[in-house]
Amino acid sequence: MRRQEQGAKPEGSGDEQRPAVREVGLALLYLGLGLVSGLVWARLANLGELPKWHLDMILGRAPAPNQYRPLTPWLAQVVIYALPSHNLFTAYMLVRSVVTGVTLYLFHRYMRVWFSPGAAAAGALCLAAILPFTYLHVVQESDPINLLAFVLAFWALARGRDLLLLPLVLVGTLNRETTAMIPAVYLFARLGRRPIAEVAWKTAALAAAWAAVYLPMVWVLYGRREYYCDVVMWRLNVESWAPTAQVLLLFGVMWVLAFAAARRGPLLLRRTLWLLPPFVILHYVVAMVREVRLLLPFAPVVIPLAWWVLLPEMSARGGEKERRR
Repeated sequence: MRRQEQGAKPEGSGDEQRPAVREVGLALLYLGLGLVSGLVWARLANLGELPKWHLDMILGRAPAPNQYRPLTPWLAQVVIYALPSHNLFTAYMLVRSVVTGVTLYLFHRYMRVWFSPGAAAAGALCLAAILPFTYLHVVQESDPINLLAFVLAFWALARGRDLLLLPLVLVGTLNRETTAMIPAVYLFARLGRRPIAEVAWKTAALAAAWAAVYLPMVWVLYGRREYYCDVVMWRLNVESWAPTAQVLLLFGVMWVLAFAAARRGPLLLRRTLWLLPPFVILHYVVAMVREVRLLLPFAPVVIPLAWWVLLPEMSARGGEKERRR
């Protein structure tokens, strides 16, 4: 009896503490990577234009489409007030660093739906390595929160927590109009898996939430604005091989691996992959695709599908779980 008592581990120690220690360690790791990512951004971005860009956004006089993306500049403005130095550049770097670190941690948690801890960490580190490749010498600060919104949306769908999509669309649309894709992702993911009436009204509710935020900004709050660049960019995107090369390099061989897993990966990811061709074609028409940051919303699709091919032994248990749903 004494030996058992001596050998027994007290409550809250040993193995029971390790998951908590691991989570804290992972959070610190990803926040550190977020800080590094913010420092890289500070070296590459055109910081000379940032004060004017920020002031125009706060005062509501920026051109389209930037003016319809007010969340990040207002968040940075709050941070400016909170900083002892009231430094604009520090505020933007902190916002980007913290949001990126949180996104990487949540991406790890999202990958854990299907993968082992090691494979999930590898996926998050892969995303961290890709992000600096998307930085250009331009001021466009909506991307970190946009990626965070999509990582959270895919996590919610993977865990069956569909109601979380509504606040994500409401808040995320204040940051970037790309959240219009979330209702389509929900529709593709749940069609045939939930009652058709439920899928129809929830898709309509998500689309209405997007419209309820975005359209008043365009028609009421800020009004119609001229774009700061040409609206149609097709010719610029196809007259040289360089933009397409950069698109292909964004995820590299993972583009191919994602489609190779299209028959055996999780249903959520396989169906969302159907949205990739129209999404890419749309951006070839109305955006500069050399700004590959625009394709980051598909990171939660491409990376786990690629892992399904590269690390099948680490996804088998998750695959069984997905198939039983």
